[in-house]
Amino acid sequence: MRLIVQNLVAAFWAFILGEILGYIGSQLDLLTIQPLEMGIIAIVVALAGVNSFYYITRSAELKED
Repeated sequence: MRLIVQNLVAAFWAFILGEILGYIGSQLDLLTIQPLEMGIIAIVVALAGVNSFYYITRSAELKED
């Protein structure tokens, strides 16, 4: 359950920050913004990064005997 909540929080913040970065980038390049597409791409990238980090560091944890 904890992993699901962590992924939901990461997806929420990724969506918000992706929208902000997408808006800034579109204004700098004078392009039209596509908010939903920016948010979905940000969520996919964030979830891939968060879960990769989790599974890589999980094997480094101390195991109880």
